[in-house]
Amino acid sequence: PRRRWHAGAMPGLYVLPSSWLLDASPEDVWEAVAGPEMDWPRWWPGCTRQDVSPAAAPSGDRAAVLLSSTVRLQFRAALGYRLSITLRPTAVDHPVSIDFDAAGDLAGSGQIRLTPLAADGGTEPVQTRMDISWRVRPTRPWMRLLTPVARPVLTAAHALLMHRGEKGLQRLLRRAAGGTRQSAPAQALQATRRGRPNRVSTPVE
Repeated sequence: PRRRWHAGAMPGLYVLPSSWLLDASPEDVWEAVAGPEMDWPRWWPGCTRQDVSPAAAPSGDRAAVLLSSTVRLQFRAALGYRLSITLRPTAVDHPVSIDFDAAGDLAGSGQIRLTPLAADGGTEPVQTRMDISWRVRPTRPWMRLLTPVARPVLTAAHALLMHRGEKGLQRLLRRAAGGTRQSAPAQALQATRRGRPNRVSTPVE
């Protein structure tokens, strides 16, 4: 019988979720990841900015500024290849989530969602879980050709790339905080909630 594909297992589709645990409030994390120029190369090793389209919205409306911006980034994977991706924000909920359209070497969509984490018995956020999800298909011929056999290798390369991003953002946030020691609530939360590891999962074809 003919094989049927469900929505999450279409040929060539990569479903790539990651989760980062950051010692900062959602507001501080938002400033680093959702600025109008999306200056991720400032903290993400292996990421360079190739182009940015200036915002056409009034500067006072930060969500509108972000929605009218487009940035093209290049990422260097651990295997040595480079991916050029154009990101265009499509929905912004400050400081909770941002949705993207992706084009270039990977085409599809992505989302960043920030969740505040408070220490047991507390109400003030002392950490933020940043969940990142991508649903993309490669457009480069060699990646499309190799996907059926090289999917595990390509997804592992993605996991390493995301791990570098997580560590780079953690360093930036520590510098922004002045290099101060974690507060007692943050230390208590860190001891009990290590966060979900950076991971990727893709449908099996």
